[in-house]
Amino acid sequence: MNVIKSVLKWAGLLPAARRIRRWAVITVSPAVRRQERERRREFVKFKRVHADALGCRLRPDGWGEKKALFVSSGLVDAVRTEIGLIKGLELAGFTPVVLTPPDRWLVKHYELARVQQILAWEDFLSPPDAVQGEAVVARLQSLEDLLTFEHEGVRVGRFAASTALRWLRVGALNLESRDARARLVPFIASAMTYASAAQALVRRVKPELALFPDRGYTPAGELFDICLGDGVDVVTWNAAHKNNALMVKRYTRENRDDHPASLSPASWERVQHMGWAEAHRQRLRQELHGCYASGEWYSEVGTQFNTRIMDPGEIRRRLGLDPRRKTAVIFPHILWDGTFFYGRDLFGSYEAWFIETVRAACANSRVNWVIKVHPGNMVKGVRDGVHGEPSEVRVIRQCIGPLPEHVRFIPAESDISTFSLYGLTDYCVTVRGTVGIEAASLGIPVLTAGTGRYDERGFTIDSHSRDEYLERIARIHEIPPLSPHQRELAERFAYAVFVLRPLSLTTVTLEYQKDAKATPCARVNATTPEDWLNAPDLRAFADWVADVKQLDFLAPDGDRGFRG
Repeated sequence: MNVIKSVLKWAGLLPAARRIRRWAVITVSPAVRRQERERRREFVKFKRVHADALGCRLRPDGWGEKKALFVSSGLVDAVRTEIGLIKGLELAGFTPVVLTPPDRWLVKHYELARVQQILAWEDFLSPPDAVQGEAVVARLQSLEDLLTFEHEGVRVGRFAASTALRWLRVGALNLESRDARARLVPFIASAMTYASAAQALVRRVKPELALFPDRGYTPAGELFDICLGDGVDVVTWNAAHKNNALMVKRYTRENRDDHPASLSPASWERVQHMGWAEAHRQRLRQELHGCYASGEWYSEVGTQFNTRIMDPGEIRRRLGLDPRRKTAVIFPHILWDGTFFYGRDLFGSYEAWFIETVRAACANSRVNWVIKVHPGNMVKGVRDGVHGEPSEVRVIRQCIGPLPEHVRFIPAESDISTFSLYGLTDYCVTVRGTVGIEAASLGIPVLTAGTGRYDERGFTIDSHSRDEYLERIARIHEIPPLSPHQRELAERFAYAVFVLRPLSLTTVTLEYQKDAKATPCARVNATTPEDWLNAPDLRAFADWVADVKQLDFLAPDGDRGFRG
């Protein structure tokens, strides 16, 4: 198939072949025909309302000489929010060039937004070299070898490893297994192919800026590294903790492993010195409690769709917790999701960390232990068409066995809101999860096992080795509560992340429906050229994008606006 695609590409027939294939699928599939009709109706309706406004130039002639490579998410349900970001790039003086999957309706939306150049990965790809992939895998002696392997200056090893975990739905890669090595080969070969394609793409487009929706898996990771290596200004956008809000961050080679919801050193310095009053503390509490109570908290993956905030006493009774003991809660990440994206881990994977942490908890009966499985397992499983038990359950059964009486388990589908747990939690244990920001802001000591997000800010307990971390787990009951100073640092950090960092959307909006897939629902609220030109949210985005010194978007705090 790859050979055929290469021949068609060489002959200039690949676009025609794609059209023929699409119509062939439509012809034989009633379900696809229905979907095509619905998508056509939706697009025609959208075009009728928005064509004139989207077709206007937001900058005078001559302003758009700088090119911005806009990497599409590939989601038809989110494309209208992406149109808003494209218009924001125009306001910042860029001419957008869109890289998108060859989907007819995605392309039509971008064309409607007056995007002149639309590219697909297939325009730059050569067939993956399985022999080369096998040779690379054969040379690997350890996981560290894999994660540090580079090809043409791109960290393809970590992107291939992350993508393999994601698609194979496993929490670790056992390089001592022949089967595991064989399954890794196509991911290595693909990552190397995309690294070369990314180089060709950047050479052709010559962008001054690249905007990504995500940048950890193949092929976005390879393109991300190529852009940074070529001196391209790189910006990412992700869904924030609530609807109609985005997290945007600028990356350099120095901060390329930082989490999108982290704070740059400059941002953290300014947040520490900004005015601080009880009103800030109350605003933060309202943000946390309100988003949890509405079920909106990280609705992108439906973390709180079917939960409710409960009294801590009710939870203690349900879980059978010993009231004479303090309680530590382990918040595992989804074991196969994004293991190698951010910072450095004390353990080789989220799975390795989870196994060793649960073993240490089983050995320490001086406290109650609660394992809270990540609720995002539910939505991500449905989206991927994967059914069955979460990997955390499998790992406990295979590697731990029956849990002792002092260790309790909350499954992913539980109706217990995570926010409820903070009322009974004395210690929070995570690698780098969002829960660490929330818990510390409520005065709860947080033990981390990885860097790249909020570690080393003065309010978490960060270990520098596995032994140090496990020793702290063994003696967790001796750790004192946070001091008032530590808690204020955590509150300031949380305020910056949850109140100041999000870019609130009004001109375009993005909400997630409370269904099994947390289906995104994007809308364009601007209907005239003036709406686009005067959009305060897109203007704020454009002003931030244009200032290349600012790594984090930070909204104004009252009368004191700042960026970092």
